[in-house]
Amino acid sequence: MTSKWTVALLAATAMTTLAVTPADAQTRKRAAASGPTLAEIVAQQQRQIDALTAEISAMKAAPAAAPAVDEEAAAQTEFLKAQVDALQAQLEGVKTATAANTAAFKAAPELTGQKGTPNEGFKFKVRGRFMYDTAYVENPRDAIATKDLGFSSRVRRVRLGAEGSLPGGFGYKAEFDFADSAVGYGDVILTWRGKRDGRDSPFELTVGNFESLDGFEQISSSRHISFLERSAFNEAFNNTRRLGAAATYISRDNAFRLSVGAFNDTINADRANDDYILAARATYSPQLFGGQQHFGLNYQHRSFQTNALQNNYQARPFVRNTDTRFVSTGALAVKTDNIYGAEYMGIWGPFHAYAEGQLLKASTLRPTDVLSGGDLSTGARTNANPTFFGFVAEVGYFFTGETRGYKNGLLDRTKVKNPIDKGGPGAWSVNLRYDRLDLSDATGTPGATGAPNFVNGGKQTGYLASMVWQPIDYVRVTWQYTHGTVDGGPRVAAVVPNPNIPILDRSFNYNLAAMRVAFDF
Repeated sequence: MTSKWTVALLAATAMTTLAVTPADAQTRKRAAASGPTLAEIVAQQQRQIDALTAEISAMKAAPAAAPAVDEEAAAQTEFLKAQVDALQAQLEGVKTATAANTAAFKAAPELTGQKGTPNEGFKFKVRGRFMYDTAYVENPRDAIATKDLGFSSRVRRVRLGAEGSLPGGFGYKAEFDFADSAVGYGDVILTWRGKRDGRDSPFELTVGNFESLDGFEQISSSRHISFLERSAFNEAFNNTRRLGAAATYISRDNAFRLSVGAFNDTINADRANDDYILAARATYSPQLFGGQQHFGLNYQHRSFQTNALQNNYQARPFVRNTDTRFVSTGALAVKTDNIYGAEYMGIWGPFHAYAEGQLLKASTLRPTDVLSGGDLSTGARTNANPTFFGFVAEVGYFFTGETRGYKNGLLDRTKVKNPIDKGGPGAWSVNLRYDRLDLSDATGTPGATGAPNFVNGGKQTGYLASMVWQPIDYVRVTWQYTHGTVDGGPRVAAVVPNPNIPILDRSFNYNLAAMRVAFDF
């Protein structure tokens, strides 16, 4: 009799379980947070079946066992088996639905269509970054009449966007920046790299708004650089994203990459944008000398908009918390310029060394040149073409044993060995940098101090130190100190008002301290 009631109780349990089992995969997931999963239910019912089967076998073996009890128990067992089969079918349905789209978490949800399903080839991920800067920039000798120096804080970047892939080898990325209370544009691109003989094609195509093949640090994401800002020549030479297209050849071992591209203007409302850029970049990244090596060359030919020929080569003092420039050429009537760049990086375990330089040769209008066809010159003219130069060198070391991230010829994310959520200290590194920018050049009569015979943009040298703490892969805190010197330039007369010293021989120093708190996803 006891066995009879046990069978009945188990049958009622199975019926109740089936009745309350959610009918769709989404409801099952919510129920899983507060109750047993389908797999656990099936396992529990199977254990009950096994126990009941053993009891039935024992009952059959006993001479006094009642045949009616055997038949009733067997019937109840078959009923339970049917319920378990139904539960197993539901569980398989959940597994099938889950397999079609798997979700991973890489600081944000990433959805991937699985192979063999209708969603194969699709991938989608939300992305973004936030960077908050505070800085103190010294006003040299308190001689510059501005409130733009001293202490300030600002949001450097607030970007939101998405990235992913589409069937057929297509990829996409779109990012928008809201830091200055207006919409700016990051990468907004469509890429294609198909398959060839079961492997990735050696050619990749990119179209949209992206960096014009303008150098190692400039193309690398701001999430991975060693200091708050990139080297000064990138700002001074106006290296930035443009609308255009590029084709890249990638060797089978991914060590050699060659890109060529053509670009127009930035994303704006101007219709009279007949400016263009023709650019190329080649990189070679072998494993040599006991570490990862990077060698690169880049070139840009830039032709400027003819209805307002002017270009200002200028740079801030190593942070964006001020708009005051200590070095600036002022607006020049530049028709075209050519930029020649060289890149190097070496990574040996926790140590890295980096160097990059660019030489810019500008072609300017002469004082006697006559324009026609609606072309206008709003910049200063010179008697010869000026040449400008920028160079940066850096070394860095991870005290906690990490290795600088590097991928596809660019800086990449550094993986923290012992993040704080695992009880570790995070990643700690220190970096030293030398940054030189020369925006002065003679363009005519020797001894002259201004256009058209001389471009007195000034020479800026920075000695920078930074400490970077990454508590986890996606959070960074950067502290930076800079000592800067300026020779000549548009501010030197105000800072050093000594008529006994030639203007080009005057110089001044300044200091700044800054900090950035950033995260990305």
